[in-house]
Amino acid sequence: MKFLVFPFFLLLLSGIANGQLCNGNLGDAIINTTFGNIHKPLPRTTTTYEYAGGCPAAGQYTIHNFLFGCGNRTWVKLTGDHTGGYNGNYMLVNAESSPGNIYVDTVTGLCSNTTYQFAAYITSVMQKITCDGKAVLPDIIFTAETLSGTVIARYNTGDLPLTDDKQWKEYGLSFTNPPGITVVILRISIKPGYGCGSAFALDDITLKVCGPPVAVAINGNSDSALDLCEDYTSPIVLNATYGYGFSNPVVMWQNSIDTGKTWNDMPGETSTTYIVPHMSAKTVLYRILIAENRNINSPKCRIASNPVSISVHPLPAHRPLQNLLGCLDKDLVLPYADVSARSVRWTGPNNYFSTNAVSTVPNIQANDTGLYKIYQKFDYGCTSLDSFYLKVAPSVTIAANSSYALCENSTITLTASGGETYKWTPSYGLSNDTIANPVANPSEKTVYTVTASNSYGCKDSAFVTVNVYKNPFANASNNITMIKGDTATLPATVAGTSVNVSWTPALFINDSHAITPKIFPPYDMQYTLSVASSVGCGIATSTVFIKVFDNFYIPSAFTPNDDGVNDRFKVMVPSGYALQKFIVYNRWGQKVYSGKDASSGWDGNVNDIRQQTGTFIYEVEMKTSSGKKIFKKGTVMLIR
Repeated sequence: MKFLVFPFFLLLLSGIANGQLCNGNLGDAIINTTFGNIHKPLPRTTTTYEYAGGCPAAGQYTIHNFLFGCGNRTWVKLTGDHTGGYNGNYMLVNAESSPGNIYVDTVTGLCSNTTYQFAAYITSVMQKITCDGKAVLPDIIFTAETLSGTVIARYNTGDLPLTDDKQWKEYGLSFTNPPGITVVILRISIKPGYGCGSAFALDDITLKVCGPPVAVAINGNSDSALDLCEDYTSPIVLNATYGYGFSNPVVMWQNSIDTGKTWNDMPGETSTTYIVPHMSAKTVLYRILIAENRNINSPKCRIASNPVSISVHPLPAHRPLQNLLGCLDKDLVLPYADVSARSVRWTGPNNYFSTNAVSTVPNIQANDTGLYKIYQKFDYGCTSLDSFYLKVAPSVTIAANSSYALCENSTITLTASGGETYKWTPSYGLSNDTIANPVANPSEKTVYTVTASNSYGCKDSAFVTVNVYKNPFANASNNITMIKGDTATLPATVAGTSVNVSWTPALFINDSHAITPKIFPPYDMQYTLSVASSVGCGIATSTVFIKVFDNFYIPSAFTPNDDGVNDRFKVMVPSGYALQKFIVYNRWGQKVYSGKDASSGWDGNVNDIRQQTGTFIYEVEMKTSSGKKIFKKGTVMLIR
């Protein structure tokens, strides 16, 4: 059993330095007051101050995690507890002119002749501007006493300085429990002077066993963690050392499989040396406890070493022996290495060697046949060794035209050679995707991949593009009416791949090769639109008849007798013209019809009342395509 001597610890145990925090190791918390995450008052027996829901006034405290603007906006902003967690609370106290107990707790089941640390994290909250620069500084008192009131230890923090921001610091005392004493009253109090000030915050009040320094080493090293692979062979030895301070010390090992949240005793492991049994893939924490012989089973009387972590990582996945096919005179890409491998080493016949994650055997020959091995190194010393047997076979070299062209709705035969079997993908538009010369008739451009194979399994592939040319399409539009001397546009539509456009005859037309030319014929004409494919996909034609009037055609009479002939009084609107106004009056000048829809016209009724045979007056206004307005006025005979 090894011992370390720490003179300053001997001073601590002698009672000379009862105001100091523990300089050795601590046990698990016997008291651990964190104030939780719910804003609620402490029990009445815990503090003499009054609870406030927000910023505390003189003689009050609050439990909170986010406060600012307190002390008439002169205290620092308090966001989060001492650990920095924004959900954790702290206790904020305003002890202005109010002496009292901040926190009182009675602890039972302690061990006599055992040293404990009673501590809390405290921060001043007052700034230089607090209390107009004349703040009374808080001096906080830590006390440990017996039930009879005898003071075991006492410690004053001294005046907490003003601050520009919260500065959490651990304050407290260490005390040795007198013989026969198992119950101790712990008290944090303050006796401020009269006047403005004495504000502070505290958090994480703890009581822990204090003892000599205790350390655990892994295989003789001071590292706190060891990572290794599952196939490790060397033993893992934990050694503990501790300083003087116990008269009859004993030790006990513990482990944790939940990252230290809970610790489990390891029965029978009471030596300072522990050999860890061979572990499967997992992480386990270990620590050693030390106490006087009579107290080792009491969590309130023993101290703990630093925890050490042993992490065993699973072996990399192993691939069984595989056969590889190499095709003569072709390059072979070996199976990919694991992406997480730190290093890769390939070896094989003919002194083959490679350290590339993606390795290739170039221009394979018959003497490349044999066993290839890949050795991979991973983190934590993990390794893997996999083997592949390479067989060399005759290769395949495919021959195929790279591109074809065909017209829409046509077919073409594709050809490939060099293999024994073939596979075309995609199969869309093919008569058969497993022969060398399928018939293709896709409706759009398609890039096929053809793969040729031989009986050994060697393959070669090529890309074959089939370009599909769209057939020509022509639509010369509906027949057109126009007034002599005007100009109209032929609103034609054409389509197709690489087409040429022409109009015949090329008379009274501004451009006979334009898709939508302008025309100005002096008499009736018929134009033919021809759309010819320049890539051999034929020609399409369409005709349009142009009716040319000397003037507007407005009927002189109409017969609204529902026989389907001349039942409505309509105005012929030439192509490109817009009807602006169409009004009909009776002989007394009363309007009987008004509209701008040339296709409907007047049906001879007014408010569903049939008008009798007679003469009516009309006014028509049209607008030409050039923006010119034309006005016409005349009479029409309604005949019943």
